[in-house]
Amino acid sequence: MRADSRTLLTGLLLCLLVLPASAFQTLAPAERRLLAPLAGAWPGLDADTRQRLQSNARRWLALPPAQQREMLQRMRDWDSLPPAERARRRGAFAAWEALSLAERERVRTAAARLRTLPPAQQQAVRDAFEALPPDQRQDWWLGPDLGGDFARLRPLFAYTPEEQRAGLLAMLRGLGPEARADLALLARRLPASERERLRRDLLAAPLDARPALIRERLGQ
Repeated sequence: MRADSRTLLTGLLLCLLVLPASAFQTLAPAERRLLAPLAGAWPGLDADTRQRLQSNARRWLALPPAQQREMLQRMRDWDSLPPAERARRRGAFAAWEALSLAERERVRTAAARLRTLPPAQQQAVRDAFEALPPDQRQDWWLGPDLGGDFARLRPLFAYTPEEQRAGLLAMLRGLGPEARADLALLARRLPASERERLRRDLLAAPLDARPALIRERLGQ
């Protein structure tokens, strides 16, 4: 394997968080050759990281040569993308990972249905989506459930710190449609000065107590 290919492969293994064994020399010869760029850092890696890396290395070595070449080409293609496009694709992958299994199945079903349409109709659907305002397009990355509701909930979550976003989205996904509808109504009524308190109280409340908390605040 050429040096540049080995470097690409090592980067792939790291990105996939893939290695065990406490000493680099205890690895099998093929694994040592593959992971040679990591030899100096190996003693400083924690045991879980070493185990994951080694497991991934073994999976790589078990692949047929044609499949190895295909994966290396994909890595080169990825490296050649502009930074903005790589960021967009990472965002799409993160959005997919955040969906529940049921939502993923709904998205797959919708995509399959779209593929059955004539090309002109497929393009019309894509054009309609691209014509939406940017914030509405962004909402739909939240999935078929939350994405359809988020426009009404946005007043409650405007200007929240980025580090709070994941927790707030998880909280919203844990609410049922009725509770999200109540929360959207509450979001329109609350002054900005009280929204932070509501967000904090919702995050602190147990999952099954949140709908009641929303109804209580709505009745005040």
